[in-house]
Amino acid sequence: MTDNGKPTRDERVERAEAESREASTEVLVSASGTAGGSYAYHDMRTAGRPLCGAGDEETEYVTVTIEEAQRRNKAPCQRCRYLDSITERD
Repeated sequence: MTDNGKPTRDERVERAEAESREASTEVLVSASGTAGGSYAYHDMRTAGRPLCGAGDEETEYVTVTIEEAQRRNKAPCQRCRYLDSITERD
């Protein structure tokens, strides 16, 4: 992790390589690219918002596939993955 709590490039690559879902799975990325330090792609909940609650109502997201998100150097949001895993158990 960097000093600001964000994963390093190597950590993002490791997380992306560990992704077990299909490359065609739809996820959300920030519409502004890396503005504001965005490095993750998010699982979707209703109304096209991140499962983890990232951003605020003014934050714009676009829907892309995991493959496209990884092409944009994004890694899976660890909070979304955790929330998804505990939801699957219920």
